[in-house]
Amino acid sequence: MKKLLWPVVMVSLIVLYSSCAKDVAEKPSAIDCSTIDPSINTYTLNIKKIIDGNCATVNCHDAVFHTASGISLATYAEVKAEFEKGTVMGSVTHSPGFIAMPQNSPKLADSLITYMQCWADNNYPQ
Repeated sequence: MKKLLWPVVMVSLIVLYSSCAKDVAEKPSAIDCSTIDPSINTYTLNIKKIIDGNCATVNCHDAVFHTASGISLATYAEVKAEFEKGTVMGSVTHSPGFIAMPQNSPKLADSLITYMQCWADNNYPQ
């Protein structure tokens, strides 16, 4: 009887532990950066246009009227800092657990999201 009890206890503990594992938000699918030239995909040449056209707009994340959001995306340093916090990509991909951005708008085009993710993966070149 004791020989049978040990495996039953072990299996029960494994099942109990796995059922209590911490839920983790699903990560967005991997983005292929092999076709993105990192010398062109810089903040100055590419990312600033994406941010200025979709995020740093009046009454959103611009330098003057960002008081509602508390987040300005008007400069390289501000954009890089927000990306480093780790929430930007979850927001722009409209991933569960993140505030979808742009707010009350469709998700950005996949090509723009790819440029943004590859810029981050390449260590935020200016």
